[in-house]
Amino acid sequence: MKLRLTMVLMASLLLGRVAGAADCDRACLRRHLEGYLAAVVEHDPAAANLWVGFRQTENSIVIPAGEGVWRNVTALGSVQRRYLDPMRAQAGYFGTVLLGAEEAVVALRLKVGWEQVTEAEWFVARKSDPGVTGEPGKTPFDLERLRATLPAERIVPAGERMQREALQAIVNSYFDGITSHDGRIVKGHPGCSRYENGFPTFNSPLRAGMDIGNDGKSDCRTQADFGVAIVAGRDYFVIDEEAQAVMVSAVFRREAGNSKWRNHFTEVFHLDHGRIRDIHAAFYYAPDDRPVPNWSPYDGLFPLPATYR
Repeated sequence: MKLRLTMVLMASLLLGRVAGAADCDRACLRRHLEGYLAAVVEHDPAAANLWVGFRQTENSIVIPAGEGVWRNVTALGSVQRRYLDPMRAQAGYFGTVLLGAEEAVVALRLKVGWEQVTEAEWFVARKSDPGVTGEPGKTPFDLERLRATLPAERIVPAGERMQREALQAIVNSYFDGITSHDGRIVKGHPGCSRYENGFPTFNSPLRAGMDIGNDGKSDCRTQADFGVAIVAGRDYFVIDEEAQAVMVSAVFRREAGNSKWRNHFTEVFHLDHGRIRDIHAAFYYAPDDRPVPNWSPYDGLFPLPATYR
């Protein structure tokens, strides 16, 4: 009996320490996010309050302190959106940064633990990046459209908010629609928008008989046939209940024999009244030898089989 009580007390203390390590409210997350971004702009990892085991990737490549964005980012850009998830102790940034004179579209996942920044995952998209076939400068990219269409930062009234589990399930219906090639599955508002690195991928004419309720034009519920076999590695890393926004990363794995490169992306979903209103993505196309997404439980999963992209 005494041994069992001792074990229960030890377990309680351990759980308390683990919970305390992840205890970071919205103000705490915002403070760490702003401090980290400022340190990146100043090229000063020592100012970012990094944990001893801190790990950072840029487009899935592990970056040493002082390299990559630490060296290249000179300022935050013209588009800046921040999202916070105390439940997962993670913060997200979506928008742009300056790489010298060049403005790039980015998404960032930042994790906090033990009152320090423990992880940073960057998605960086440049106008000159390879497209889906690997050809340089062919990635979708439209900064002007991004600046004109990104939704305003918002706090949704408490009575209009959906629970986090519902937010995730609604977003997941979008990926189910892609893998099943059936837009009727997607829980989106008719006319919902979708932008990839600012480039609009909706409002194009649909073939006869394909309309699902948007006056014969595509929206976020409809998909072109671009050879996606599975939407893998889905990580709902920020579910911001105040903003009713979800940041999720994933990989589009192609069908066997399809020569198109894989997409690795973060998408930001804004939802209202049980439906997706708009989607904004920051993404890049990954070559065959790139380990994506390179975060647990998928870290280090490469090289990929040559027959499966």
